[in-house]
Amino acid sequence: MVAESVMLTASFRSLFDDEPALLLRRYYLACGCICAVTTNSEEIFEALQQTFTPLAASSSAVDLELRLRVDDSIDDLPPWPAPYFRGLGHLVFAAFGSESAVLVDLRRRHVVGRVSSSLAADHGYWRRVLTPALFGIVSPTTGLAASHCACVERDGRALLLAGESGSGKSTLSLALAQTGFRFLSDDWTYLSRHGDRLRVWALPAPLKLLPDARDWFPELDAEKTAPSLNGEIAYEVEPERVFGVRRAGSAEPHWLMFLQRRQIPGVALGPMSASDAAARFEADLEGLPTQVSGDRDFLVKSICILSQLPCWQLLYGGDAHAVAQAVAALMNSGGQVLHGRVGESEVCTVPA
Repeated sequence: MVAESVMLTASFRSLFDDEPALLLRRYYLACGCICAVTTNSEEIFEALQQTFTPLAASSSAVDLELRLRVDDSIDDLPPWPAPYFRGLGHLVFAAFGSESAVLVDLRRRHVVGRVSSSLAADHGYWRRVLTPALFGIVSPTTGLAASHCACVERDGRALLLAGESGSGKSTLSLALAQTGFRFLSDDWTYLSRHGDRLRVWALPAPLKLLPDARDWFPELDAEKTAPSLNGEIAYEVEPERVFGVRRAGSAEPHWLMFLQRRQIPGVALGPMSASDAAARFEADLEGLPTQVSGDRDFLVKSICILSQLPCWQLLYGGDAHAVAQAVAALMNSGGQVLHGRVGESEVCTVPA
């Protein structure tokens, strides 16, 4: 394995042996991390600015180094195939086209790669696929834990929405954003830890909604569905443009809610113990590969802190906006138990 790792690193870096120096260098901020980018093309900077925030300069230590070259000899064209990933110890290889690829050294927090000019110019692909995928790979080494949660924010306080795929995280996060929360994420939310305090972050990726979301959001009538990265037919839209909601980039987590859909219209809300919440999160870790020694410990410690927040179980069905109103009412009450009706939905509690 060591020999294969050395060969993989050497063969990929050999792509740059005869290249002129990459003289363009700029700094960006992503989820609180400082990224330094060196390249031979302004197009790379324009692509990264779709998800990263430009910095004039950096007086702080750099968390992530990216060395990306646009290679005009690569002639791959869209539609792009599904990304390919291969991990070997602390190295992760990611291919995004026939020859466009990067190699991530997780120990050194370095990324080296080359892409075709056509892929570099596809800014939508960078924002939707390439940059989130790359950041997901490197996040554990930059002091972040990736959590498969949606997230909304109000007054600096974040509500995390957890649940299996299909539990309605995207739909409910949008409906909550339409009740006055700010939209942070509908899929992946990143956690940073400072002692016993957590902060949540997100990249400004498009919002993904399945076709049945049209039942609750007539704004989608003017939008088109398309195959998403995992093959699902879905809407992938900018929530600010389509729905007029506001985005948040970061917040302090204050509430945690686990979602479970049911066929019966209505809302059943009940408190969840810290041990049950931690167990639910840890079950999701079982299938995740550990790329760097210590990643899992970092995630587990973050989960332990997160599970100490006020946690709720939400069983729901029916109108997404009525469900959002019930959840917002719970937040407004400071987490007090609710009974009665919100709109057309019956609200009750379930045992902890």
